[in-house]
Amino acid sequence: MNLALRRHLADSLAVDAMLGCRPRWTAIATAKDVVALQGRYLLHAGPPITDRSLISPPQKNSMLMAILFEGWATDRQGAEELLMSAEVALHAAQDHACAVPLADVLSPSMQLLVIEDEDCPSRQGFSTLNGGDGPVMRVGQYGEEVLQRLRWINRHLAPQLQAVVARSPIDLLPVADAALAAGDDCHGRTQHASQLIAQALLLRAGSDGLDDEARRFLEQSAAFFLNLWMAAVKCCFLAAEDVPDSSVVTAIGGNGRQFGIQVSAMPGRWFVTAADAPLVPGVDEQTRLRALGAIGDSAIVDAFGSGAMARDLAPLTAQRLAQTCSEHGRAFPGKLLECPHPRLLKSQAYRTGLDARQVCRLELGPVISLGVLDKQGLCGRLDGGFFFSPLKPFQAALEALEAADASA
Repeated sequence: MNLALRRHLADSLAVDAMLGCRPRWTAIATAKDVVALQGRYLLHAGPPITDRSLISPPQKNSMLMAILFEGWATDRQGAEELLMSAEVALHAAQDHACAVPLADVLSPSMQLLVIEDEDCPSRQGFSTLNGGDGPVMRVGQYGEEVLQRLRWINRHLAPQLQAVVARSPIDLLPVADAALAAGDDCHGRTQHASQLIAQALLLRAGSDGLDDEARRFLEQSAAFFLNLWMAAVKCCFLAAEDVPDSSVVTAIGGNGRQFGIQVSAMPGRWFVTAADAPLVPGVDEQTRLRALGAIGDSAIVDAFGSGAMARDLAPLTAQRLAQTCSEHGRAFPGKLLECPHPRLLKSQAYRTGLDARQVCRLELGPVISLGVLDKQGLCGRLDGGFFFSPLKPFQAALEALEAADASA
């Protein structure tokens, strides 16, 4: 009650709606069947891309891979011509209830994880399937191996997982709760959560529901849970949208060039600034100079209280974060998130409820655990780092809310 009194009423209402969401994995579906778009399109991370000449090389590589996967072109030159001709529409994934990691891209024929609110099944969040380790689209590399992995994930693995999940949905809050209590942060570290998901799938599959290749993939993919959690958080954020005058953050991410947010009261309106590169502890100068600006929709899980913001539950994350703060003279926003989650009972230190008002009061934005990509699009993922969110988007959102209130 005291916490609610300290918060702006609109922000309390939005957070309550978010906390009431009960995300569960119910299906895998083809994007064109669940995304409300027609024709040729690509969904990407972060704010909308308004100038195609400024698409970062890693994200461009992934877009070319998606075009080849769809069969819209047969070689790189044809794919580049198609992308730059604007015959393929580009959209921010979070504007369409989706969330994609790093440089990942979503196209109509790809398979999506479907996460729905148990109490409101029409409320759904989506994400791509995590491709595991090796040459994968999300790290922004171009090549035949990436394309082959993309085909295997979507055409071989996804149908098997759909058949298994259809037997019994998987509640994701209990999985996250157990994983956080075991030391995961549910972003940069998802080993325990991914193991729990693999166990749940193998139990549902029985002896014949998954082939050997699919079983090996699940057992070896330590980051498989991340995409599920991103879609779950997106589902929760959708529940918090459209509360008048609320500054609760309901979208957040980067596209390598810009970083931006949306707030509850203004769904669909991005507030953006330039995207600096994440900071990496102990990194050499060469790596620092090759780092792309912040990219990925996985920032939403940190805004929800996971990742770097769950440092009190994840010792290894806390250690790397402390080193980063020390090396770069940064402060951790320990009082930014203050709302406990009623369904995360094992991980009682967990806090959520990010709002622009609190960011501006403290003059500290959330810290986000992000993969660091090679800005040239050649080497894929360079390391894992921390992005210290700039204040500008939060200040702009709050100014827009105040202006709307003044004109009402």
